[in-house]
Amino acid sequence: MGAGEHGHLGKASVPVVYQQSIYRNGQGFFVSHHRFIVGHVLEVLRDMPDECVHCVVTSPPYLGLRDYGLPSVFWPEVEYVPMPGLPPIDIPAWEGQLGLEPTPEMYVAHLILVFREVRRVLRKDGTLWLNLGDTYAAGGNGGHQPSATFHGHNGRRCLTGPRIAPTRLKQKDLVGIPWRVAFALQADGWWLRSDIIWAKPNPLPESVKDRPSKAHEYVFLLTKSEKYFYDAEAIKEEATTHFHDKRYGPGGSRDRSNEPWNLNGPLKPHGGFKTLDTTKGRNKRSVWWIPAKPFPESHFAVFPQALVRPCIKAGTSEHGCCPECGAPWERVTERVRQPRGDCFGKRQGALDHGQAGLPFMQVVSALTIGWRPTCSCGIEETIPCVVLDPFGGAGTTTLAAMSLDRDSIYIDLKREYVEMALKRCGFKEGNLFDTHTFDVVDFSHSSSETLGI
Repeated sequence: MGAGEHGHLGKASVPVVYQQSIYRNGQGFFVSHHRFIVGHVLEVLRDMPDECVHCVVTSPPYLGLRDYGLPSVFWPEVEYVPMPGLPPIDIPAWEGQLGLEPTPEMYVAHLILVFREVRRVLRKDGTLWLNLGDTYAAGGNGGHQPSATFHGHNGRRCLTGPRIAPTRLKQKDLVGIPWRVAFALQADGWWLRSDIIWAKPNPLPESVKDRPSKAHEYVFLLTKSEKYFYDAEAIKEEATTHFHDKRYGPGGSRDRSNEPWNLNGPLKPHGGFKTLDTTKGRNKRSVWWIPAKPFPESHFAVFPQALVRPCIKAGTSEHGCCPECGAPWERVTERVRQPRGDCFGKRQGALDHGQAGLPFMQVVSALTIGWRPTCSCGIEETIPCVVLDPFGGAGTTTLAAMSLDRDSIYIDLKREYVEMALKRCGFKEGNLFDTHTFDVVDFSHSSSETLGI
């Protein structure tokens, strides 16, 4: 699929990007489509239709981490509120590479610009999962260097020059970039729903002796609306049980348990709990222990698929969405209650703290029994939900979307990264899949054109 005559990326009334006539192959599986776009993220997003994606999973370039060798792009002047309740600040226009801004305020401002467009293209029931790492201030006295200047960019004034020390930060200060961005997005209209800790069992070593080594990053869950699509059942984690707890073993201090392994003893039931659900897992916690994965190619900052997949699974419907309005189908669950077997026979008052004569305790399981639409279009057929990564990089989000049969949109400014992502996703030699199709659009020129593969 190429771009339109005027370079517009699928502008249509239907809020799904890919207008395919057949969305399932002969075996009944989704045929997902994956679009790779080369171009400045602001220009590409501005050309996309409103509310055309269901979920955004991304990791922007971190402030001051490295020079990715990207071409300089123009960032317009922007006003934003750094935190709810604070006055707005003005950031001048600037030409340069995202992540190499002279101040953290300017870096945050440019992300605000990007995520204002992201918020427009995201459905009202959509979610944004934003991965960010922190950085430390280095050098300077907290003010602008005299050599920083303004110069023209196609008739526009923009700030350029050497890097400038972060405003009002001392040398070796932790900048707090993730929370600066999160609070600014909150003040800009996003709902800040969760701060997830990506805990790394294998962090990169740091040659520091006056602070702990960094072993975590943040993933923020932000939403466009107060109510939104979220499939908690899709990402439930294994529940903690007492099976390996020595306190519940022979001679232990605990003699009661309602865990499934103790349905028929040997311990007594716990009178303080009527129901228990460990067979189907528990709600996902906010600390995710996920190892960092090395990547041999030239793109160093690659987040692992294991970090992306839960975001996509929770933020999009496994069953797909309505082809008319794009509304996701929601999971229908049923809570199944089963009597708890009891090797101790009938309840005794002395044994169960006044529970004598009451029914046996029950084990409760949540089972998926089907799916239902969240719209009134009345169409039974579904198409894949759409996942967007505005900072595509090595294509991890696309890979995860492919593995979960979702559509995806990849955006990156650097052609080499697009080529790398195509190779990593198996598209470099053409379309090798029955369940995945793709196209590549070059948006870096005045008119979009499909790249040769």
